[in-house]
Amino acid sequence: MAEMRTLPAGVALLLLLAWSVPQAGAEAAAPSINNGVAAVVNNEAITLIEVLRQTSMEEDDLKAQMQAGRITDEERKQRIRQRRKTVLDSLIETQLILQEYKTKGYSFPDYFFDREERQRIRDQFGGDRQALVKTLEERGVTYAEWRKTVRDTFIVQQMRLINAKRFITISPHMIEAYYQEHVRDFLQPDRVKLRMIYVAPGSSPNAEATAREALGAVEQGVDFSSLAQRYSDYNKTGGGLFQDNNGWAEREALRTELAEVAFKLRPGQSSGIITLPTADGQTACYILHVEEVKKATVTPLASIRDAIESTLVAKENEKVQQEWIDRLRRGAYIERFL
Repeated sequence: MAEMRTLPAGVALLLLLAWSVPQAGAEAAAPSINNGVAAVVNNEAITLIEVLRQTSMEEDDLKAQMQAGRITDEERKQRIRQRRKTVLDSLIETQLILQEYKTKGYSFPDYFFDREERQRIRDQFGGDRQALVKTLEERGVTYAEWRKTVRDTFIVQQMRLINAKRFITISPHMIEAYYQEHVRDFLQPDRVKLRMIYVAPGSSPNAEATAREALGAVEQGVDFSSLAQRYSDYNKTGGGLFQDNNGWAEREALRTELAEVAFKLRPGQSSGIITLPTADGQTACYILHVEEVKKATVTPLASIRDAIESTLVAKENEKVQQEWIDRLRRGAYIERFL
């Protein structure tokens, strides 16, 4: 399908090659795969082999799933078609950006690309160039092809950054409007700073008797954290302190039965013994102690302004990038065969 009907010179030969592109699920001979044209972008071809390099592992996995009876052959073909389409869309987008780089007359110095190559070798191969060469040979990729991929990836990244910096500006009004529209997202729910004595079934000859002994000491005013270090099977070394968020627990983090009790306690209060069944049908005992209570509040704008700005920048960047790519597409001749 062509996205623009103005046919550039030199495209006709590329179109003749496109007839060798196999459909998803078809067994293609090696010459067809090597020569097949998946798409034409202006006067440059994207070959099927470029697509398959990114989809072959997934296609092999889908074939194994089909042979194991987990998916049908039709499901396999449908997923392959969708995956190839996604990859081809990305390759077309990359080609449009690379052509824009040339059209606009950009020319990054060679040392930028050399630095990028060295960084890739350090990050992915521990600085071992021979390991890189061996990996490329296993994948059927030449060193020149790898260098071109590194170069193209760098160009695309830089072109996106240039485009984003040119258009994106986040005003204070935009930040304030987003805060007001999403105020519920910044709601801090009710929280309690919680300690507990948890007596697990089987941890003593009689879990309920152990819990009653601990509760008696609590009622006599013995420090709860020291009792938890003695009796609790939950965070014994931490004095039974709730282990997430420095001891602060929200309702959703607790079993419903425990939350109902905990959020009725005032600071400094302890509960009685709460008995609850475990997954295997035994009985566990809990004694809760609340040190502090924080009622639901809305996070002030001042403390999250930078986070909101980052969110808006990401949203605007996505919008600007898409508008840019759409504009490049409108000005290009694109013919797809996959």
